Amino acid sequence: MILHLRAAVEQLYAAPPTRFTALRSELVAEARSAGERDLAASIGALRKPTTAAWAVNHFVRSRPDELEQLRSFAELLREAQRTLDADQLRLLGRERATRVDAVAERIAEEAAQAGQRLGAGVAQEVRDTLTALIADEDAEASVLTGSLVRALTYSGFGSVDVADVVAMGDDDAPDDAVDDDAATSRRPALSVLRGGGGRGGGGGGGGEAETGADDEEAVDPVEAVDLEERRRSRRAATRTRLQSALDAARGALRSADRQVGVLSARQEEVTEGIADLERRLATARARLEKVTAQLDEAGGIRDRREAEEEAAQQALDAHDDANDDGHDDAN
Repeated sequence: MILHLRAAVEQLYAAPPTRFTALRSELVAEARSAGERDLAASIGALRKPTTAAWAVNHFVRSRPDELEQLRSFAELLREAQRTLDADQLRLLGRERATRVDAVAERIAEEAAQAGQRLGAGVAQEVRDTLTALIADEDAEASVLTGSLVRALTYSGFGSVDVADVVAMGDDDAPDDAVDDDAATSRRPALSVLRGGGGRGGGGGGGGEAETGADDEEAVDPVEAVDLEERRRSRRAATRTRLQSALDAARGALRSADRQVGVLSARQEEVTEGIADLERRLATARARLEKVTAQLDEAGGIRDRREAEEEAAQQALDAHDDANDDGHDDAN
């Protein structure tokens, strides 16, 4: 007996696609007979998964270890994106398509063993779902529920749209607010180093106006030492300022280098995607050319058969006319 919606979801989305509708009706009837009208209504509202969604759900249950390997790879790729590790992004980006294709083939094999063969369009939806899983943590969480109702898609940037993609949400998930301070990068503290200020007065400048003054009496040794100290302080402050500017410029350069690396990796990813689409287009055009040639050939055969049919009809008509004339002459 079904006691809650989660149990119904688990049964329904583990069932083959051909069994889904009938099983849903059975579970609705069970809930109604137990007096659980709200539960019956909730079960009746559960949507039948597409073939691609069912295939992924089936794989989640039948081969969790193989899916875990793909998740581990996804974590590495997301970490490289967070840290802007261009080399790692480039390496993992090239490996992603290979991993997605390998897992998609395994999903198709598991589906075939369960009696459901996947066509080319469905297989592509499975690959799109796996690509979305790798790109987005919310998409990964949706896949792991094993209750997808439709395939996922990822455009290559931004987040994956996971609205209404699973049979029911995870009510046990915490709803903690995100700490904005933790998400904001801290800026380096800047301090201003000030040099010593000059003293007022005209000490040492009026020696020539003082009659009978010695050179040694014209320069105060203490004042000279203080002046040199202020000069050293100003030079040190200037050097600190220039060093800070240099460090800031170097930091900005490193950031720009990382950004260039990341964008280069993304450009390569998009280029590979375009190449894949071009290969598919070339395959589709080749199929179209082949079908067109077959159609032309079939049309030619039909024209010949039509001419043969017309000739045969004319011969029969001529034969019948000749027999009619002969019969009339005999009379």
